[in-house]
Amino acid sequence: MMMPALQNYHISQLDTVVNGEFNMLNVSQVITATDSVFREMCKELNIDNGCVIKQNHLNKRTLPKEKLAEWLEAVCYILDSFSVPLLKNAVSSIDRSAKRIDELQKEKIDDQNKIIQLKDEVLEKKSVVLNDVKLAVQTEVKSFSSIVKKNCPPALSRKTIEAAVKSVCDKEDRSKNIIIYGIEETSGEVLPDKVGKVLQEIDEKPVIRDCGRVGVKRSGDTRPRPVKFSLSNSDHVAQVLRSAKRLHTKDGYKSVYLCPDRTVQERKSLKKLLDQLKEKRASEPNRTYYIRNNRIVSSDKNSDLSG
Repeated sequence: MMMPALQNYHISQLDTVVNGEFNMLNVSQVITATDSVFREMCKELNIDNGCVIKQNHLNKRTLPKEKLAEWLEAVCYILDSFSVPLLKNAVSSIDRSAKRIDELQKEKIDDQNKIIQLKDEVLEKKSVVLNDVKLAVQTEVKSFSSIVKKNCPPALSRKTIEAAVKSVCDKEDRSKNIIIYGIEETSGEVLPDKVGKVLQEIDEKPVIRDCGRVGVKRSGDTRPRPVKFSLSNSDHVAQVLRSAKRLHTKDGYKSVYLCPDRTVQERKSLKKLLDQLKEKRASEPNRTYYIRNNRIVSSDKNSDLSG
């Protein structure tokens, strides 16, 4: 049972300190009880701050010994029953936290080592897969080469085959590209924005990749260089090129053209075909000539009009 003198300093409101548990509520209650004791001491001793209480303040003859004994009892009770246990619990809590931090650091190091190990395993597997693919390709090439030697004429040399394979690979790489002619070239330009604006005119909004000018800008040449950009796949390229014919109906875009990313040989073949188209149109004005599937086809103008 608590002594009657101790009930004057909020001590009765202090919760029991649980062994091993550091509770901030206990700390707040101890501070309140301690402040209550020191406020009364300061009032009785006629001083402003409990921190300046000295022995001479407590030796005053006017200060009853009963009051000194009451203060001493309260302070000792707070220290012994609450402050010291709380301090021990705080030390234990800090030790547990430090131990947990060490454990977490060790776990982090272990996780990092596991990640490094997994990366090494992935790289090793990737290397194995690449070697397997390389071996498979080499085997298929040797097989194909032997078949070619048996079934193709001698004129079809190894260089011819390599050129054909290179052409197919090059065509596959270019199938995702589009070339735009006629976009104004300016200093500090943001090409993806310019290309996006052109595509918006034909109601196309694909994801634009690897956008840049083609060739070197020559001094004195005012013509804008072509712009090459890539899309995610060849189907998107085909869709954009189908819509490109609508661009010439838009104001400000009559001199802007979109076309596939052709190889040098394809450009030469196209130029030759266009030259032949011009000759045909000039020599036979009564017929309509146009290019379809890389061939020049024609129809009678009169039959077109009557149809």
